[in-house]
Amino acid sequence: MLKNLTKTALLATATLIGVPSVLIQPTFAQMPSLGDGIICTATGKTAQGVKLYVYTSEIDDDSINKKEPVTLTMVSPVSDVVEGQILVVNKDDNTVTIDNFAAATPPEMRPVGLAVTTYQGRNTFSGKSQAGTPVSFTLENNLRTITVKHGGDSFTGVCH
Repeated sequence: MLKNLTKTALLATATLIGVPSVLIQPTFAQMPSLGDGIICTATGKTAQGVKLYVYTSEIDDDSINKKEPVTLTMVSPVSDVVEGQILVVNKDDNTVTIDNFAAATPPEMRPVGLAVTTYQGRNTFSGKSQAGTPVSFTLENNLRTITVKHGGDSFTGVCH
């Protein structure tokens, strides 16, 4: 019995040494990259209780290095959107989708504001809305989250 165990151990050791090992890479959620461009979405309520969705135009290396403008679009749902529904932004055609893959464009979503911002340093962009209200946002957590400040209101969200 001991001889069989020794033979098995030697065979296993010879197999591990003689056969090239296969490295298995663990799968991690891909981190957002400015090289690929990211879009960020945030949601929250204004001081008046109006629910808003905020999303950026694409943010990439040029947005930071060349200080190219990044727009923030603010939309309000016309119909009720239940908390926890999925919000998807398509970078290619700049559309927003809410749950069940129904496009969230008018009449489902009503534009309520647009702001143009530029990079100020330390992952922060600032500017003004079309109405002249100060707006800023900061990319945090390795470009995974966004915090938006518009007037006295704050919104938080994620980047993709």
